[in-house]
Amino acid sequence: MIIGGEIVGDGDFGVIGTCSIENPVNGHVTFAVNPVDVVKLDNEKAVVAVILSEKIDGISIPLILHPKPRLGFTLALRHFYPSAVSSGKIHPSAVVSDGARVHSSVEIGPNAVVERGAVIDDGVIIGAGCYVGQNSTIGQGTRLYPNVTIMHDVSIGTGCIFYPGVVVGGDGFGYEPTDEGNVKMPQVGRVEIGNNVEVGANSTIDRATIDATEISDDVKLDNLVQIAHNVKIGPHTRIAAQSGVSGRAQIGANVVIAGQAGFNNGVKVGDSSVIAGQAGVTGDVRAGKIVSGYPARDHDKVKKVIAATMRLPKLVERVEKLEKIISENK
Repeated sequence: MIIGGEIVGDGDFGVIGTCSIENPVNGHVTFAVNPVDVVKLDNEKAVVAVILSEKIDGISIPLILHPKPRLGFTLALRHFYPSAVSSGKIHPSAVVSDGARVHSSVEIGPNAVVERGAVIDDGVIIGAGCYVGQNSTIGQGTRLYPNVTIMHDVSIGTGCIFYPGVVVGGDGFGYEPTDEGNVKMPQVGRVEIGNNVEVGANSTIDRATIDATEISDDVKLDNLVQIAHNVKIGPHTRIAAQSGVSGRAQIGANVVIAGQAGFNNGVKVGDSSVIAGQAGVTGDVRAGKIVSGYPARDHDKVKKVIAATMRLPKLVERVEKLEKIISENK
């Protein structure tokens, strides 16, 4: 079986696609977390297969038992909606420098530009309006959706995905103030991106002032994420939308960062930690910790502070009454 698991019921049920559990389609497969949803489908006589973690007795529709139903459904989606394969065609309006090394299987869309010294490996898809700068490299099977900008001296691994509007290798935010104004510090470093990295729409990864900004294997960035100069992000870390990581910060492996979180310059975040949404990380976070709030602190303590804050109006009222009693009895 493509997704693994154990079939319960009609083993000859033919699956021709995927559907949501809210809108079942005959001959399709879906997944469920709540057994109540499966019972409801069965009562409605829906002709679908359901991926779930535990068997339900008395159900007539086919079941696929899988320890992680969402993962099983993900594998089904990947089967019915495979990744695009490069056509190996270069659009006539694309501009590819004679000094670039482009594999014969690479697909390049309309109005894309590939500068000299760039190296594009096999199976890469470069969408319409993309730009690949001088001496940048793009690994096997990576896809750039339309209007992605890869500046000079950027290294990208295999199997990466960059969604529309991504900019990699823009200058870091480096200025030295003087009496006459801000003096721009040249940003002469690189960006190094590992394998199987995904970068969401309109996100940005700045080049290092010197040395490299580093994004490790299997990092996933949501839309509108800002990664500043010289940041280092460990493997398998996920960062949700509108988060910003300031210069020289070091984010460990397997870290989960929720939306709109922010990080001070140079902070270190340990492996397998969790940063809650809108947290302001002003200091280092130890491995395995869950932090929230501004400034970010231990999440359990923050919850107690919030609970105490909710009681403040009544506490103020009690204090005012006590003050009045004391005043009247003087």
